[in-house]
Amino acid sequence: MPLPPSLNRSRSHGAALGPRQGSALAALWLLIWGLGAGCATGPSGTGSSVAGVAQKKSQRPSGILELHLLTMPVALNLDGAPGPDGVAVKLFANVGNATKPAPIRSGEIEIVLFDGLLNGTSNPLPKPAHIWTFTAKELKGFETQAMVGTGYQLTLRWGAFKPKSDRVTVIARHPLGEGRYLYSTPGVIACAP
Repeated sequence: MPLPPSLNRSRSHGAALGPRQGSALAALWLLIWGLGAGCATGPSGTGSSVAGVAQKKSQRPSGILELHLLTMPVALNLDGAPGPDGVAVKLFANVGNATKPAPIRSGEIEIVLFDGLLNGTSNPLPKPAHIWTFTAKELKGFETQAMVGTGYQLTLRWGAFKPKSDRVTVIARHPLGEGRYLYSTPGVIACAP
């Protein structure tokens, strides 16, 4: 089956697409289009569609739609005394209509530390071992630029907390009001008890 004229164009170096190359290109475009047209879960994890995201965006003064938290694989020893006493994370936020992570310019972000692994059915969440709270103004001092967009590099000391488990779990969350939060995916960090 021949390709439509709009897809059967010459390459930048002047060679026309052959029938096999054109078919492969058409298949690739169909695959990309098919993946892009699928369903998506909204940022609140309630199963809302992508169309629901735009509606929720207008209800969030901060414009934050999603949080992404990357963690170091092991806890850090920041004070030189035996044993871990902190974590390093990188936070990215999808804000407004930006196509890649953008700066957080309003609202608050909390980084929440839990001792051990979170059970997937934990509702409500167990009591946190430590919570760090940052305003948008405070986050600006930790802002970094990466290829994927604007992020925040945070090294967080947990103080007197002593892990009872060999792992801790870290989550970023953004207060939405009325006791509701937008959560990142949890990050699990190994540490010696």
